[in-house]
Amino acid sequence: MKVLAIGFDGASPNVIRWLGEELPTLHSFKKFGIWGQSIPPIPAQTPVAWTTFMTGKNPGKHGIFSFAMRKKGTYDREVIGPQMLRSGTLWQILRGAGKKVVKINVPMTDVEDAKETMIPGFLSPREGVPYPDEVRNKIKRKFGTGSIQGDIEMETLERVEADPDAFFQRIGEIMDEMAEISLYLLQEEEWDFFMPVFMGLDRIQHFFWKYIDPTHPKYECGKFGKFVKDHYIKIDKITSDFMKSIDEETAFIIVSDHGFCPIYAEVSLNNYLEESGFLLRKNGEVDLEDSRAISYGYGDIWLNVRGREPNGVVMPGEEYETTRNAIADCLKAITIDGKKPIKDVRRREEIWWGPYLNEAPDLTVFFNVGYQAARRPLIASRSGKSEYLNENPRWSGGHDGTHDPADVHGIFGIVGPGIPKEKEALVHLWDVAPTILELMGISIPPDMDGKPIELAEA
Repeated sequence: MKVLAIGFDGASPNVIRWLGEELPTLHSFKKFGIWGQSIPPIPAQTPVAWTTFMTGKNPGKHGIFSFAMRKKGTYDREVIGPQMLRSGTLWQILRGAGKKVVKINVPMTDVEDAKETMIPGFLSPREGVPYPDEVRNKIKRKFGTGSIQGDIEMETLERVEADPDAFFQRIGEIMDEMAEISLYLLQEEEWDFFMPVFMGLDRIQHFFWKYIDPTHPKYECGKFGKFVKDHYIKIDKITSDFMKSIDEETAFIIVSDHGFCPIYAEVSLNNYLEESGFLLRKNGEVDLEDSRAISYGYGDIWLNVRGREPNGVVMPGEEYETTRNAIADCLKAITIDGKKPIKDVRRREEIWWGPYLNEAPDLTVFFNVGYQAARRPLIASRSGKSEYLNENPRWSGGHDGTHDPADVHGIFGIVGPGIPKEKEALVHLWDVAPTILELMGISIPPDMDGKPIELAEA
């Protein structure tokens, strides 16, 4: 069986539910197939989640835990990319079984096979460049360009508040171009598995969530809410266009890596670590060498462990465990204006498993809905609550703060031959890869964490 899978980064089931019949194609999955929600990994960040999708594994088995990875033996961090992935992928398994794969703009992908049709996506060093050369030339002849803009340009992103109309217009242009080129390749290329990913909704909802969420303290009803709604209608049309372009013997999957929840404020974990004596400053800057712990901005807490960090001060064993417990107790006790921003603090072994567990943060902070970790190492102000809380974050919507996966479910749907109708499902994102393999009659590797979704008719 052939499989077409479309990824919509950040597509949220609660928004789709709210828009109802204004999204007829997405809602047709409820009638003609399986429709439900996908549970993202922890953390629910784009590179982590799409890597979990493509490997069928938790981060402890594929080695991607965030947007950045610590360099071993240093305090430095480097932005992750597909070259850091340390697991077999769905595409490799499919190619090994003799299947033809086409993937377009999938985050954390790069050129692996000189003959495979692909356009690398977000975080790839070759993002937007079609491969192989004959495909790039074919696209250039048809569309007049030899590269694809799969994501919003940084200069447009930086000016979103100054010119939101230009931002929405550019997002729409990118999604339209991506759809047009993807549909062209769908017809022109030979394939057994075909997958494009559209990034626009994620970028829009980070900045404009407050315009569609009446529960947000800064909710505003107006044209920006309509813009968000219009882009959901756009992905519904894109889904319809793809559905009309395949035959009835092809399985059709739609999936998102995560959903969204509101963000009201950012909490500076490092200011609390400093207040409790775990983090030290030198000349106004964080003293990495003498501090016992630090957060790098996504709800992760790293201890400065002797023998692991260059100038570790926390002894492995009993002192390490005692320090972790003390930090967790300190952070869970935080109360701001009578509210608890932090839901839980968990040890890494309580979240992940696998050969790369020792590369994960020592602790991960889970925030209640409405809060996320401050992106900067320290909030500079030293007066009042502003030193701990930023109540005017740039984003009004988020998913990686770190939030409980239950607060930021993504979407999942499948229709096709033999797929039961009118069935609801709650699936882990790592279940999708083994489901695709089962649909295509390919053995599932035993080290995958995911299990095939039950597709038998009731």
